Amino acid sequence: ATIAASFAEIKNLQKTAYTEENKGTLAWLDNFLRRTGGLRAELLALKGQGNQDDDFVKQMLRAASVAFGGSRKDSDYPKVG
Repeated sequence: ATIAASFAEIKNLQKTAYTEENKGTLAWLDNFLRRTGGLRAELLALKGQGNQDDDFVKQMLRAASVAFGGSRKDSDYPKVG
C-alpha cells in the first residue's frame, strides 16, 4: 500500500513538476508493483490448491512477506545491542 501510494504521489507530482529522475522512479515502481502482484497471485494459487506440501507453501508465503517488508515472528533479528 505504501509503494502504491508513493507511485500515485510521484505520478501526480510529475504532472506539474516533471523530472527525469521521477520518470525513472515511476518506471521502477510500476515494474515492482506488477512483479509483486504476479508473485502474490502465484503464491495464492499455490495456497488454494490444497497441496500436500502445505508447509512448503506456508514457508514460501512467509519468506515472500519477510522479503517485502514483513516481520519475523518471535525473532530479535537483527539483534540490537
